[in-house]
This record gives sequence, structure tokens and C-alpha cells, in this order.
Amino acid sequence: MGFFSKKEWPLKPVDHSKYKPKEKALPTEPSLNISFFPGLSGSTTASGVTVTEQTSLQLSAVYACVNMIATDIAKLPLIIQRQYNGGWKKEQTYLDKVLRKPNKRDTLYQMLQSLIFNFLISGNGYLAIIRNEDGSVDKLIPVDNWSVTVNEQMNGDRYYYASSKLFVGEKTSFKSEEGAMRVFREEDMIHIQNLNLNGNLYGSSPIQMAGEVFGLGLAAQETAARAFNNGSFFQGYLKVTGTLNKNKQDQVQENWNRAQQSVTNSGKVPVIPSDVDYINTGASPKDLQLLEAREQVTKDVARMYKVPLHRLGFGDSEKAANMEQQERSYISNALEPITEQLKQQLDIKLLFEDDLDNYRFEFDFNKMVMPDMLERYQAYAIALTNGFKNRDEVREAEGNSPLPNGEGQIFLTPTYTAKQDGTGSHNIGVPNKEYEE
Repeated sequence: MGFFSKKEWPLKPVDHSKYKPKEKALPTEPSLNISFFPGLSGSTTASGVTVTEQTSLQLSAVYACVNMIATDIAKLPLIIQRQYNGGWKKEQTYLDKVLRKPNKRDTLYQMLQSLIFNFLISGNGYLAIIRNEDGSVDKLIPVDNWSVTVNEQMNGDRYYYASSKLFVGEKTSFKSEEGAMRVFREEDMIHIQNLNLNGNLYGSSPIQMAGEVFGLGLAAQETAARAFNNGSFFQGYLKVTGTLNKNKQDQVQENWNRAQQSVTNSGKVPVIPSDVDYINTGASPKDLQLLEAREQVTKDVARMYKVPLHRLGFGDSEKAANMEQQERSYISNALEPITEQLKQQLDIKLLFEDDLDNYRFEFDFNKMVMPDMLERYQAYAIALTNGFKNRDEVREAEGNSPLPNGEGQIFLTPTYTAKQDGTGSHNIGVPNKEYEE
């Protein structure tokens, strides 16, 4: 028997004797993990720019990719499915209420967006699980990556030291704890990780792994910005034809800067002495904007996060068919690796072992890849005519209620089909028994 009764599980959790809180002495607190505090940690790159989680978000390509992926995953329907005779069907459970309102602050969208955003920047995303006395899930609380430190004991047990104001007043892994700082057992913390190198306790940070790419982008962006503050862009230089003393040189420089520096002085015409010439170098503003370098950085960031370039404003001339292929690639390469890891964590942390064969969490990508109305209806017609979908299933996919009296459960069979013995089609209009227990 699993954690939930098969009859009662869709309605409410039941008291299960298998769940016994493992209350014991708190583990030894680890030293503070400074490397995961944004602003306190970071690496100085060859470009001279120090890159941290927070400064990386100042790069438009990074923010666009991270926000895009986090938003696209957050808006996917997260459902619970139950297995019936080899097939999986959506099931209403008490966990649906938990997912709709994970905690007193967040909606499901906000919780997932925060989780994925942290994961994409730091390589780690955390959800703390608050349980009821019977072990069922009461709340899910996202935790910022910088406020979590992982400690592994000699016996292999892992504990998560985490901080959140939402922990105040809640009973967590160790019931005696109070306040915002808590210790969680591994089974009470959902932890999704980026590529884990050498068995580390944390996933590798994209900021640290590709620091030079981020540093180059920030340096090019800052160079372009400072060009405006220091006089937009000079297409030449001043040459002294006579003899100027130091004070005169400083005065000429000051007058030039006063007329040219900052955006507010853009367009002003400087006046220079007769013994000073302006030499045009022939350079263009495009040169100092480093457009090619910044474009290459954008492509590198997109490649790292597996985001199609057309989503970042490139490839406007590409054919629609090619863009459609890129969208499929975006889903399978950028989104599904994250959702698959999260699904597996939800399964093993929110369900008990006996229920893993019968229940699972699933992200529904159908809405994201849904074609236009005409294409959908043509696909539905093929599915209905050939008998591998019934009308209720089609209505559910479109957000409509089932037909009354079970009429929508009937699977149709084409009248022109026949078995190999030539006896013709059979069982036309017989309700499908596939999902009946």
C-alpha cells in the first residue's frame, strides 16, 4: 500500500504509518558558503570586469535568455497523472491545491519562475518542502540560491542550511527549530542542479564556467556607454601647431570637454584656438560601439542557454519552416532538460516509493506547441476518424467539459476498414475500456 489510498488519494491524504519523522540531533553547522553570495563572490576576467551573478544580468542577452526560459517553464501547466493499464491520465489530487497556492506568498507561476531563474544563473534551484504531521505536503517554498549551504556528513547524509522569512511559524525537518534559518533533510529539499562536476554538492555555475564570455560582453557594453559620457564619439583629435604652455593646454582640453562630454552636451560645437587644429581620423561611431563583438557575445550566450537567435532579434529573414524547427529544438534542448530533472525531483520528494509506479508529475507542453485552429481541428478529425482519440479527449484538450451520459467516451472506427480475414470492421461505437479499473 502506498502513501495514499487509491480511492482517497484524489480527495485528501490519509494518515500513513510508514511516515515517521526522523527527529534527531541537528548536524554540525558547516562553514558559510561565501561562493554563493552574489556580490561577495565573482571572478575577474581577462577583460578586467568582475563577473558575478548580479552583474551578469546587466548583460541584455543574459537577462533575455534567463527570463525567457524561466517564464516559458513557469507558464506550462504542471499536472499529476495516474497510470491506467499502461496509459497515463490526468488525475485530480489534494496536491493540485498545493500547486495552485504553494505558500502564502507565491502562485505556482511565481514559484517556478523564481526556482528556474535561480537555477539558470547559479546552477542551483531550491524548493523547501513543508509537511503535515502525516507526511503529506503542506507548502512548497522557493529559496534563493545564495541563502543555501549544503553539508554532507561522513555517512553520506546531506543537510541543507537555508534561510527564508517564509519559514517563520512553520514546522520543518527538525520540529524544534524556529525563526528564518532552518536545517532540512535531503528528502525535504528539492534541488535541481546544472552539470555536476567531480561529485560536488552544487551544480556548476554558468557564470563561473563561461566567465570570459560574460566579461567580454559587459566590457563591450560599458565601453559603448562610456563613449557617450566622455563626449559621444570623437572622429579625430586635436593637434597643436604652435607652442602652448601647460595652462593653455589644460584650458583647451577643459573647453573641449565642457562642450562635448555627456549626452546633454551632444551636438554642441566646440571653439578651438587658431594654433590648434582638428585632425579627422576617418573612424565611425560604429567602430567604438563594438557592434560585432557585442553581437558575437549575444550569440555565445544564446548558444550556452540553447535559445534560438530569432528569439533575441537575429535571423529576421529566416523562413518560417526553419524558425519552427528552431522552436522545436528550443523546447527539446533548452526547456525539457530542466523540466525533466524537476519532474523527477517532484516525484521522489512529494510521492512515496510505493506510489512512484502509479503516479507522476508532468509538464504539459501541448499548449506551447499548439498549432493554429485549422491545423488543430484537422488533426482532431484524423484522430477521431481513426479511433485513437474520443470526443471527450478532444474536448478536454480544448478546455471543454465531457459530453453527458458518456457519449464522448465512444471510439469510432472507419467503416471502410476490414480485418485481414475480410470480415469487415467491428466493435463500431463501443465505448473504450482502456481507462476502466
